[in-house]
Amino acid sequence: MSHALPFSSRTRSRSALTVAGIGAAVLVAGCQVVDGERPVETPSVSAEDVTSVPTPSDLDVTPVIDVSPGGPQEEDHVWQGLAQAVSSGTDAYVHAWVHTYQEVPEDGEATLTPDTPDSVSITVDDASVITEGQPDFYLLDATVEVEQLGDSAFSLTVVDAETRSDLLPQGPDDEARCSADDANERIQAASQVHADVLREEDMEQREQLRLQWGASPAVWWGIQRTGSALAGTDGESAGDFLLEACQPYLSDEG
Repeated sequence: MSHALPFSSRTRSRSALTVAGIGAAVLVAGCQVVDGERPVETPSVSAEDVTSVPTPSDLDVTPVIDVSPGGPQEEDHVWQGLAQAVSSGTDAYVHAWVHTYQEVPEDGEATLTPDTPDSVSITVDDASVITEGQPDFYLLDATVEVEQLGDSAFSLTVVDAETRSDLLPQGPDDEARCSADDANERIQAASQVHADVLREEDMEQREQLRLQWGASPAVWWGIQRTGSALAGTDGESAGDFLLEACQPYLSDEG
């Protein structure tokens, strides 16, 4: 199985997002808190069109189309989607990205477990439905039967390996997101909105974020992890997840 990057290479000097710039964005995202609420200096960015993805009325599987941030079930919609498939007794169409430092085999059975404590564990019987994106990001893409082995462990049996493009979020990929002129401000703002989503359990806003950022899985992972860190520390810590997500496209300038 080929593990080629899905994004074309880009010279470091052309990237709009710099190491210093994204570092500054993360630092700003983690300071200036008022009474435990989100940071007051949320960047102002222009509105962005979000393409809706209607669910076909005849869809007979549970769609699990997201990026796992790792961590507890209440924050991981991949985990929630697999549990829903089990509960409803249906197969699932899984198009799920997982960030893990574990080695993933190219054939036979494979297990994906996010590198965050207390995460879901997903074992699939055919590793050929897993492909690697940028380093340490893996995509599981298949229609599967789902069996829950424990509270956080799922066993998947591949039924069909065809990609359901009609169900996937549309938008810029990771390279385009990280290289945009307003990348720092736009990604930082999304992270702060996601922190609010977690505080307020705003599932409608969360779905809008998924549709807006789901086509750039590494950045969407970074937004979720950063939002979780901000929400969990009253805005005092953001982590370096956005830096890791955009690392392949960063310039050392700035």
